Amino acid sequence: MAKSIFKNISIKGLSIVLGEEKRVFANEPEYYNNDEEQLAKLKKMIGFDTRYWSKPETTTADLCRQAAKNLLEKLNIDKNSVDAIISVTQTPDYYMPGNAHVIHRDLEFPKETAAFDMEFGCSGYVYGLWTAFMMINSGLKRVLLLTGDTLSKSANKKDRTEAPLFGDSGSATVIEYNENAGASYFMLKSDGNGIESMLQPAGAYRTPSTDETRKEIADKNGNIRSQENIYMNGFEIFNFTLSEQPKLMNEILEFSNTTKEDIDYFVLHQANVYIVETILKKAKIPLEKAPSKIFAKYGNQNSASIPSAICEDLRDKFNDRAKKVLMQGFGIGLSWGACVLDMKDTVCLQPEIYGGADEIQI
Repeated sequence: MAKSIFKNISIKGLSIVLGEEKRVFANEPEYYNNDEEQLAKLKKMIGFDTRYWSKPETTTADLCRQAAKNLLEKLNIDKNSVDAIISVTQTPDYYMPGNAHVIHRDLEFPKETAAFDMEFGCSGYVYGLWTAFMMINSGLKRVLLLTGDTLSKSANKKDRTEAPLFGDSGSATVIEYNENAGASYFMLKSDGNGIESMLQPAGAYRTPSTDETRKEIADKNGNIRSQENIYMNGFEIFNFTLSEQPKLMNEILEFSNTTKEDIDYFVLHQANVYIVETILKKAKIPLEKAPSKIFAKYGNQNSASIPSAICEDLRDKFNDRAKKVLMQGFGIGLSWGACVLDMKDTVCLQPEIYGGADEIQI
C-alpha cells in the first residue's frame, strides 16, 4: 500500500472557478420523464438541483488558469517562486502537450518552473496533493496544483444517468514548505480490475474514433450514448464506494494515530448527496463535520470537488487555530485515496463563475 508521512508542508490557499452556464435540473424534464414526483425524489435522494457547464469554447485549462491567477494574486505570490505546476485532469485542451504547459505559457511562468500532467478523476485531488507533498519533501519550496474537468463535454446530453451528474470547474491550490506545519498522512489505493466500471471506451488510441464509435445507441433503459461518451456502471461504482471508502477512512485514521473525534472536518469527494451521506453514516461521522450538499449546488466536479467543498463550506474556518482535516477521493481507475493534515491560515477564495476579466461572484 502507498503510505506516506510528510512534515513541514502546508496548504497556503485554494480557489475554484465554475463553468459559465448554470443548469437547473427542474428545468430539464427529459432527465426525470417530466414527472414531478420523480423530480422531488431525485432532488431529495441524489441531490440533483443545479450545476455549472462550460461553454463549448471554454476548456478545463481556461477554468484552472483563472483559478490560478486569482489565487496567486490574492496570496501575493511571485510566479518566479513557484517551483512546479501539476495539472490533474481527464479533459485536457490537447492530447499533447498537457494542460500544465498551457497554463505555464498563459501565465508566463519562468523556464525554471517544472510542469507536468496527471490523468485522474474523482481521486485526483488527493493524488495531486500527495505528489506535490512528495516534491516539496524532496527539496522544492512551492508547488501550484491545478485540478478540474469539463466532463459535460464527455457525457452524452441524451444520457439521463450521466449528463445530469457533472458540473464543470477548475481549481488551484498552493502547497509550500512551512517549518511550523505538523505531520501530514496519506494513503492511496488502486484496482485496475475496475477499469470497465467507469470509462470512455473509444476515441483514443486503443479504439480510435470512427463512424461506428460515434454512433449513438440506446441502452435498455433508454439512455443514449456513443462509445466516445463517458460510461459509468452505477451499481458497481456504488458497491465499490460503500465497500472501500469507510474502510479507507478507518485505515487513514489508524495510520495517522487520529480518532474521529480529533478530526475537525471530513471532506469527501462530492459524488452525490446520497453517496456522501451514506459513507458518513456507515463510518459514524456526524454530518455537521462534513460538507455534503455541494453536489446539489455544483454537481459532481470530479477532481475539483474537494477544493470546491472547502471553498464553499469551510472557507472561513482556518484562521484561529490549526484544524485537522481528513480528505478522501474515489473514482475512475478504480482509484481512491485519503489524507489527514492540518490547515491553519489557509486562504480559501469564494467560488467564482468563469468570465475572464469579468469576475462574477456567486
